[in-house]
Amino acid sequence: MEPEHFEKLYTKIDASGLSGNTVAAMHRTARASCNEAVRRKVVMSNPIALAAVGPAADDDDEVEPLEPDEAQRVIAAALRRRNGLRYVMALVFGDRQGECLGFKWERVDHKKRSIRVRKQLQRQTWQHGCPDPGECPGARHKVEPCPEPCKKHTRPCPPPCAPGCTDHARRCPQRHGGGLVEVAVKSKAGRRTHAFPDRLWDMLVEHEAAQKKEREHAGSAWQAGDWMFCQEDGRPIDPKADRTEWYAILAEAGVDMKRLHDARHTAATVLALLEVAPRTTMDIMGWSDPAMLLRYGHVTDTMRREIAGRQDAFYFGGTTDGNAGPADGE
Repeated sequence: MEPEHFEKLYTKIDASGLSGNTVAAMHRTARASCNEAVRRKVVMSNPIALAAVGPAADDDDEVEPLEPDEAQRVIAAALRRRNGLRYVMALVFGDRQGECLGFKWERVDHKKRSIRVRKQLQRQTWQHGCPDPGECPGARHKVEPCPEPCKKHTRPCPPPCAPGCTDHARRCPQRHGGGLVEVAVKSKAGRRTHAFPDRLWDMLVEHEAAQKKEREHAGSAWQAGDWMFCQEDGRPIDPKADRTEWYAILAEAGVDMKRLHDARHTAATVLALLEVAPRTTMDIMGWSDPAMLLRYGHVTDTMRREIAGRQDAFYFGGTTDGNAGPADGE
């Protein structure tokens, strides 16, 4: 395994039309995996760390966090929906999707008005529980390629199964280990505590009361899991459905399409706008590496206008609202 192997891969991916952000993300994932292999002494060095990635992202792919007016419209739209508080908390605290979906009432401290982040919800791959995984799926194995044109798949058609294929574990009657699973957060730094702003705490109290009514209405159909955000029968929310709801909220708020993870970028940028100390920001966001401050903190138009206003006041004696022009000369 040599750095050149990955450089050729990155060039091929870039030529396919995928964004520079995709290449950069793949490089970070591969590098982190190989770092773990070095730590466990599986390999002696990490060649991926030497591979040249090129620009991490094109200008068009730069993450654009929500501006204040956009964030307010998104919050208003979210609060009109069931479980909308989940997206408000993502914008305020910057928690990852799995962390938000993994919130439980038992981790809320009502006296301190805080919540502990300890677990996250992930969808994991099912494992076979049968003695012969190759024979288990039976007719589920794909033996011939799809006809042209294929009317079944909207994405590129999957290839036929290889000889001895042991996939399709989700069809196994004795499957185990998959589905939505509660796991520990990514790192020690990820174990953190959030203090609720007063208005956000009021929203949480209202959400708790609404969920209590739902639980009483569902009766025996309610599946107790103590999830703060759940389906109407108490079951946890699927990440795919969660992303779909986010996109619907953006559309209702009249905000351009953004990833759900961009809410985390927005939270970090707002902390910078509020001039929160870097060490405190790292604690709130659950980071151990200071480099994450540069990756997630962005300069928005609002911040640029505020700086321009301060420059105007300093150099020309103007106001600090970012809108005033130069003062009249003496």
